[in-house]
Amino acid sequence: MIQDFKFAVRQLLKGPGFTITAVIVLALGIGANAAVFSLVNTLFLAPPAYAKPHELAQVFSQDIKNPKTYRELSYPTYRDIREQNNLFTDVMAYELSLVGIGQKGDTHRAFAAIVSSNYFSVLGVPLSQGRTFLPDEETPGCGAAVAIVSYSYWQKHNR
Repeated sequence: MIQDFKFAVRQLLKGPGFTITAVIVLALGIGANAAVFSLVNTLFLAPPAYAKPHELAQVFSQDIKNPKTYRELSYPTYRDIREQNNLFTDVMAYELSLVGIGQKGDTHRAFAAIVSSNYFSVLGVPLSQGRTFLPDEETPGCGAAVAIVSYSYWQKHNR
């Protein structure tokens, strides 16, 4: 077996062009494979980061004009469902949005989730620092300038 290894090394040294090409192709193949596996693992295999995902349900409103389509609930409808709820343990709301964040005279776009005050308690996700939202802060027009950022965002921008 050692002789085979020595022979392989001699052959690779005789053809440096082939050796470099083979190493590059192997590196690209291994890198692409690792990237695809990471994506598939994150999207399909890894458990969600919140407690009891099998107990969550999304509620949508059926469009009156086009009964085959559904849309998200308005805030007043969400409040009505939450206050009159006798079916679910709790009800929370979220809306994904693109927001502008100003820092040192520059504005950067970032994805954000606009959520109800009970968002973290419903998902069973504790914060690593700080506090969750207060019920008064979720009322539209209250003017509360409060945000909860992810740990990675905090690490990048906490200067």
